[in-house]
Amino acid sequence: MLHRGLTAVPGRNCSQNRHLHSSRHIRIGKTLKPLEGKVAVVTGAARGLGLDYAKRLAQMGANIAISDINLDSASQYEAEMSQLVDGSLEKTLSQYGTEVFMKEVDATDEEATKAFADDVYAKWGRIDVAVCNAGGGGDFSASQPTQIVDESMKATFARNFYSTVYTAAAVAPYMKKQQAGKIITISSFTGVMALGEGHGADYAVAKGAVAHYTRCLAQELGPHGVNANAIAPGFIATGQFKERLGAADPERLRQWTQMSALRRLGRPEDCTNVVEFLASPLSDFVSGQVICVDGGILRSAS
Repeated sequence: MLHRGLTAVPGRNCSQNRHLHSSRHIRIGKTLKPLEGKVAVVTGAARGLGLDYAKRLAQMGANIAISDINLDSASQYEAEMSQLVDGSLEKTLSQYGTEVFMKEVDATDEEATKAFADDVYAKWGRIDVAVCNAGGGGDFSASQPTQIVDESMKATFARNFYSTVYTAAAVAPYMKKQQAGKIITISSFTGVMALGEGHGADYAVAKGAVAHYTRCLAQELGPHGVNANAIAPGFIATGQFKERLGAADPERLRQWTQMSALRRLGRPEDCTNVVEFLASPLSDFVSGQVICVDGGILRSAS
């Protein structure tokens, strides 16, 4: 019988079953390197959340392959550079004892993205996790639904949607061959709700497309043992976010903080923790989901 989500074992009362249930998860939690011997790909990982995802996957034991259109992009931001070991991206990732492969790739280039995946497979003979992180927004104030410039929309879709499609398509054949894999895409809370006055429409629509593409991807790849899920971050206080937006517009920062049910901005580890879950065996029966990591944004911005 089932009782509050726990399987009742004959001859044991509920409190005993609850103890067994929690102990099992404690043991799983103590598996320090659940991705040992596996390979994780992260695009757009030279800095910011992409680098945070790569570091966490390395801590989990995975060999790491990262791509970025500019592997030296962290040097543009003081807060980002302070996170690197001796100013080196490779040292930052290899400090966890795993192998690292890095390549400058424009994720909006389909052929270059496929070549990157081919290089990773040629090096290690497997691809187990892919985080499709490459992307980025534009000028939110100039992007309302009736004022979207055609070229701006195309560029935003290329950075956010097509980069995701190309990466997923590049790694999928290898995961299907293995009959196992985890694809993690990056949507946005703006992809599941509209900002006040429709600001950032091109970015929001592109991220909404990522969310639904991920659901479709899960349906296609599920029979081959491959999971596909998206995370939808809210306002996350990365180094770049704080340098570019926090100091420039403290009132807007206050408004964004108040939008969250938790009344705070997200921290990078809030997103990284969810990526860890989706990359680990703990999410083996989770697919086709869009997980909002936004502190409970309850209403539109004004």
